[in-house]
Amino acid sequence: MVPAGIRRLDARGFGLLELVVALSVLTVLCWLAVPSLIGYWREATLRAAATELASALGHGRLLAIALNAPVCVSVARGVVRFGRASGAACSGVPLAAPGAQAIRLAGGALVSDAGPEVVWSHLGAATPAGSYAVTDPASGRTRRVVVAASGRVSVR
Repeated sequence: MVPAGIRRLDARGFGLLELVVALSVLTVLCWLAVPSLIGYWREATLRAAATELASALGHGRLLAIALNAPVCVSVARGVVRFGRASGAACSGVPLAAPGAQAIRLAGGALVSDAGPEVVWSHLGAATPAGSYAVTDPASGRTRRVVVAASGRVSVR
């Protein structure tokens, strides 16, 4: 037997007051969740841009090893370009090899602190070692992409 305090389910469905209360609770939960979701989205976009830059730098290293020749990697205005290098300096001549097309970084992140251009040797070592700052223009958060002299590229 069902207690008298429990309403019997029938074809009438939910009342207007029940729907208003349920929608009010849902609205409050959405207002509480939206700021953290936007923060997560911005952080994920920044992390993706830094990882994409690290991958492009690593691609330059792989090109240098595959071609058995030094390769210069330059980053300017969100575009990574590969070029020929003479010794430890960039010659300014674009690299004409399969897979050496310019890579445009997605996400609208800004790359700064580029310093001198990285030159990868035919053994995969970087000259000079350095770091890049990838910044989200909306939040001002920054991630660093570090190139070690040994050739290791990491995101911090």
